[in-house]
Amino acid sequence: MRYVKIKARTYNEAMMKLKMEHGDDAIPISHKNVKEGGLFNTGLFARDFVELTAAIPDVKPAKLKPKKNIDLTVGTNDNVNELLKQVIEKPETEPHKKPHTGLEQLLTQSILQSRTQQEEVKPVVKTVEEQKVETTDSSYIKLEKEFNELKALLKNLVETKQERLSSDICLDNGDTYFKPFKEILRKNDMDDEECTMLLDEVKRNVSSEDMKDKYKIEKTLRELIKSRIVVSGPIDRGKRKKVLMFVGPTGVGKTTTMAKLGAILSLRQGLKVSFITIDNYRIAATEQLKKYAEIMRIPIHVVTDPAEFKEIVENEKADIIMVDTSGRSHRNDLKIAEIKNFADNCTCEIVKILCVSANTKRSDLSEVFKAYDILHIDNVIITKVDETSYIGNVISVADKYNKPISYITNGQEVPNDIAIAEPDMMVNMILESTMR
Repeated sequence: MRYVKIKARTYNEAMMKLKMEHGDDAIPISHKNVKEGGLFNTGLFARDFVELTAAIPDVKPAKLKPKKNIDLTVGTNDNVNELLKQVIEKPETEPHKKPHTGLEQLLTQSILQSRTQQEEVKPVVKTVEEQKVETTDSSYIKLEKEFNELKALLKNLVETKQERLSSDICLDNGDTYFKPFKEILRKNDMDDEECTMLLDEVKRNVSSEDMKDKYKIEKTLRELIKSRIVVSGPIDRGKRKKVLMFVGPTGVGKTTTMAKLGAILSLRQGLKVSFITIDNYRIAATEQLKKYAEIMRIPIHVVTDPAEFKEIVENEKADIIMVDTSGRSHRNDLKIAEIKNFADNCTCEIVKILCVSANTKRSDLSEVFKAYDILHIDNVIITKVDETSYIGNVISVADKYNKPISYITNGQEVPNDIAIAEPDMMVNMILESTMR
C-alpha cells in the first residue's frame, strides 16, 4: 500500500484525477482546503485548492482466465495501429481544440491491456466443431465494436468535463450570489468596470466553500471598500496659524459647512477662530456668514483683492483662519484661476478643502475633481448626505484622485449636522444606507 496526494480546484476534479491516474482501486482517505501562491508569500490573493490524500493498493498479477473459442488472429498490427491513431491523435482539421490528455491515456491503456491479455493467453485446444477459423471480417467487427464502446466512453467523459467548466464559468460571473452586491454598487453610481473589478477581487479572496455564503461575501466586500477609503481626520490647531480655504461648485454648502466647523472649533474646543470671505458675487451668502459670525462672536473680514487678503491673513492673530470662496462652475477655468491667485499670493500655508455634494453624478464629480485639481486640493468634505441614500460615487472618485476625506455633513443645522469621516461609517452608508 502506498499513499499519494492529489491537488485540484475542486473535490470532484481531484477524485476524477485520482481515478484517471491510479484506477478504480485507489481509496480516498481525506481531503482539505489549501492555499497556494499569494503576494510575497503573505496569502493575499492566494488561490484555493483541494488536497486529496488517497491510498493505492499494491497491484497483484491478475489470474488470466483463458477465453474459450478465442481466435487470436485479430488482424494485422497495421489495422490496430490505424484505429488507435484515429482515437488518440488530434485531428488536423480541428487545430483549435485542446487534446484531453488524461482521457487519451485511459483510452490507450485500455486498448494496450486488451492486446497484452491476448498475447499472454495460452492457445487452447479446440474441438472439432470449433475448428472453424474466424474470418478477417468477423475480427474487424469485434474490434470495431470495442472501438465504438471506447469512443462512447470518451464522449461521455468530455461532456462531463464541459458541464463542469460551464458550471465554473457561471459561478465566476456571480449570477446568483454576487448579483445583489453588484446592484448595490451600481446604486452607488459605480460603472460596470469598477463593479466587476471589485467583485472579482472579492471572489479571489473568498474560498470556494464560502462562495454561497452572503455574509462572508459581504464581509470581504466591506474590507475591500474600507481599504480604498482614505481619511484625513479632524482639523486640529497645529503648531502654527492654520488657514483653511473652502472651495467647490455653487450650491454645495461651503458657507454652512464653514460655519459648522467654526462653531465646533471656537465654542467647543475654545480655539481662536477668524472668518474671511472673498465671495463678492453672492450678497446673501456674505450676509449669512456675517450673521453666523455675530452669533458665535467670531471676527469676519470681507476682502476684494489678493493683496488685501494677504495682509489680513498675515496680520490676523487667530489660531485658525477660515476662508469662504464664491461657488464656481467646474467648467469655468478662469474663475477657478482667480481663487488660485488669492491662495498663491499669500505666504502662509493654506489647506484647500474641496466641498462636494453627495447627490452629484459620478461623471460630474470626476469633472469637478479634475477642474479644482489646479488648486492642489488637500482633502474633501462630502456635503448633503441627507439628500441621497448612497455616497459610493464620491468615495470612488476621491480614491481615483487620491484625496482624503475629512468630514461628512448631513443637514443644515449649525453646528450639529456634521461628523468626522470614518471608514466604517462610510462603508455602512455604501452597503446599508444607514444615514439618509
